[in-house]
Amino acid sequence: MTDQANQSRRNFLYVAAGGLGAVAAGATVVPFIGSMLPAADTLAASKTEFDVSTVEAGQLVTIQWQGKPVFVVHRTPELLKQVDGHDDKLKDVNSEAIAEVQQEWMDTPEKRKYRAIKPEYLIVVASCTHLGCIPLFKPSEGRKEWGDSVPDDWAGGWHCPCHGSYYDISARVINGSPAPHNLHVMPYQYKTDTTVVIG
Repeated sequence: MTDQANQSRRNFLYVAAGGLGAVAAGATVVPFIGSMLPAADTLAASKTEFDVSTVEAGQLVTIQWQGKPVFVVHRTPELLKQVDGHDDKLKDVNSEAIAEVQQEWMDTPEKRKYRAIKPEYLIVVASCTHLGCIPLFKPSEGRKEWGDSVPDDWAGGWHCPCHGSYYDISARVINGSPAPHNLHVMPYQYKTDTTVVIG
């Protein structure tokens, strides 16, 4: 056999071995990557539908979204008035500090102020941004109902009893709270007049 024939044979073997190696690598990698994709039940749980009309005026309910508790509050006209008049006491008035406190639907000053697509329905993650405790809903103003668990000038909102964080009725964190940020909001949209799809 000539050197040229040996070289051609060697080249063929290199190409064949390389091709087989690539096929073997693909056969190993494709199922591995497939195993890292979310399962169908996980994808289904990534969205939550909820009918906000089931929440009575002035009431808060807690639902689940992606394993997280979510507050849905039906704010009355009186509660909506409590959003104003204390901007100077808030850490992040317009919810601009981090990505988790804002969403694409917050495209007007009103939506940033009320932190909602429809002002009467506030939908926020129910975890204090300090250490993840669940804050208590204390919507009425002053100390009449809440005693000294809230400040004298309480405008209504949430109080986290674990470490003393306060949020207003739009879930914006109040100065002096250990919580660094407003309660988080999530992507959502209205599927009908009253049905929201979260996620």
